[in-house]
Amino acid sequence: MAKKKIEQAKDEIDLTPMIDMIFLIIIFFILAGKITSDLRPEKITVPPTKTALKTELPPGWSKVVINVAGTTQTSQFKGKPPRHTITIGKNATWTGDGYNDFSSYQKLRQFLDRVYNAADKYDDPNKTGIQLPMVAVEIRADSECEYRIVQEVQQVMSDTIDCFPDANGKHMLPKKHASPADMKSFIDIRFTSRKPKKD
Repeated sequence: MAKKKIEQAKDEIDLTPMIDMIFLIIIFFILAGKITSDLRPEKITVPPTKTALKTELPPGWSKVVINVAGTTQTSQFKGKPPRHTITIGKNATWTGDGYNDFSSYQKLRQFLDRVYNAADKYDDPNKTGIQLPMVAVEIRADSECEYRIVQEVQQVMSDTIDCFPDANGKHMLPKKHASPADMKSFIDIRFTSRKPKKD
């Protein structure tokens, strides 16, 4: 009996479709790259902070600068204990340790009450019945300061939060006023940031 010779498949692979695809991909990237470079806007330069406009206060107004720095998170800044500071002028510095220490906010509110009582006032243009002080407050925060602290300083300034904690001593609660006229709010607030001070 004669043996039949089995035909073997050709070993050559047709590379033409793969080469066509590679050329199509190259053409696509060339065209897409050209389009995105044409759409790229001119280089934007941001002016340095020294060119920022300095706002002038209206006659009869005063200004208070509140410096805020620190954190309430233990691990945020190189293992240092959590601490935040609020500074006004050269002699008034209040420190809070940790998340549940509200003593700095209490002292800030007492200071703001004195400023509010001494300032000239005007009626709220929105007719809420609140007397607003003619005082502009600038909050200067370290660039590494935790935003939660800045937010709580704002709430203390607006007189919407009770600086004395709840029964558990863990949270400050919204402040309840008998009427809007009892509020001692500061609403003219400006913000700036600065490089952190070196310890």
